Amino acid sequence: KTPTWTNAIKACPDPQRARHFFDQLATASAGTALQACSAEQARVLAALFSGSPGLSNLLVARLDWLSVLEPELLKFPRHKQGLNKEVSQWLKPLLASSDYGAALTLLREFKQREMLRIAARDLARLGTLSDILQEISDVADVCLDVVWQVCYQQLARRYGKPCHQDSGGRWQPTSGCVLGMGKLGGQELNYSSDVDVLFVYDEEGSVFKKPPAAGETPRPVLTNHQFYNRLAEAFIAEVSRMTPEGALYRIDLRLRPEGDAGPLTRSLAGYENYYAQWGQTWERMMLIKARGVAGDKTLAAEFLELVQPFRYPRSINESVLREVVTMKDRIEHEVLKADE
Repeated sequence: KTPTWTNAIKACPDPQRARHFFDQLATASAGTALQACSAEQARVLAALFSGSPGLSNLLVARLDWLSVLEPELLKFPRHKQGLNKEVSQWLKPLLASSDYGAALTLLREFKQREMLRIAARDLARLGTLSDILQEISDVADVCLDVVWQVCYQQLARRYGKPCHQDSGGRWQPTSGCVLGMGKLGGQELNYSSDVDVLFVYDEEGSVFKKPPAAGETPRPVLTNHQFYNRLAEAFIAEVSRMTPEGALYRIDLRLRPEGDAGPLTRSLAGYENYYAQWGQTWERMMLIKARGVAGDKTLAAEFLELVQPFRYPRSINESVLREVVTMKDRIEHEVLKADE
């Protein structure tokens, strides 16, 4: 009830809601911390409380995260490199000790804390729209990559690692990656966006418990296709799994070739054959925003180079332009139905 808080609450968009959450913080043993807040800190908290009940409840439950909302820390966006560095400090030792449950729990806390920070910057108008969208998308990239690493290591420990033979008959490791499409690919996620993904692996081959030597072909445990299908299934399940902290993200797989009827994963050659023979105009448009978000970055770059002639052909005929117009009309009619 000091002038600092009175002014902050009075100036925010929803004073009644802000006062409710300030009272909750005070009764949750945060009274001392609140009394020490500056006018700018009070303004930021009032903006958060009046703008997001969900994140306000989270802050009340996690008083230790108040330090994340220091105005000096909110002035500038966090970059992806810094987010990755923070995560790797606890991820590497947990992967080394195979403590996958702890890694995924810390990841969910990391995501919640970062979304709290980003929303505070957004609602207090400390960041531009482009900065906020970039930060939300960067957090998604980091989270998806961690889940991919955890799921890959779990499967590799159980079955072995996928490999394929090169032109010289030598066995090489087969990498995989996740491509982001739609808003994820365009780095324009909002707070409740689902994520559109595509799964790619390098080559067809086999999975062995131990990597075979040159000239050897021991009995495989799985094919590469089976391994990466199982990896994709585990990835989807973990990303969308509902926990007390909520799900990480909702996943949309309908942008893959053949939609829900198509296989979850394909090799580079499989995608090349599909797009060359059956690729449609909507798939050209969908691939415009594609980019690597998790897994092997080199493979993601190879995929984008592979589909470049399909995404941007040297020439297109008028029928393609008519298809684009038809799709645009359909989207607008579905969004704005009759009499609305």
